[in-house]
Amino acid sequence: MLAIIMSVVVVLAVALGFAFYTSHLNHISPKRVYGNWIEIGAPKQSTEILTFSDAGAMRNHKLVTTSFQFDGRVVRLETGSGHWVYERVGTPRSPQLRRIRPALPPQRFILEGYEDTVPMDGYNPAQNRRSALREHFSTK
Repeated sequence: MLAIIMSVVVVLAVALGFAFYTSHLNHISPKRVYGNWIEIGAPKQSTEILTFSDAGAMRNHKLVTTSFQFDGRVVRLETGSGHWVYERVGTPRSPQLRRIRPALPPQRFILEGYEDTVPMDGYNPAQNRRSALREHFSTK
């Protein structure tokens, strides 16, 4: 009886370990960032598009590196112009990337197909604050 219980416990532990392992591999898979990422808030004529695929990373349809690292949250690129780091932010309904390095100018990107979840043109938090202040002080 003890041998049966122990074998069931071992089988359950192996199955649970395998489930956690495959879940971890899916979480850190670079396929989670594959696709076109479109810059948020940039003018139409200078909107940057990042593309991640099996071939590497492209910026505005030009190959910048043949490899990149993704750890489940951060994408790291090493290009001829330096080291670039992007953090995956947003929600599953609005997946976004935020550029961490270089820090200036700040950039945010949204996955193609989700553009309707954010204002794309002229989005500027400072403008939103100014319009809120103007509205507050102009009402009686």
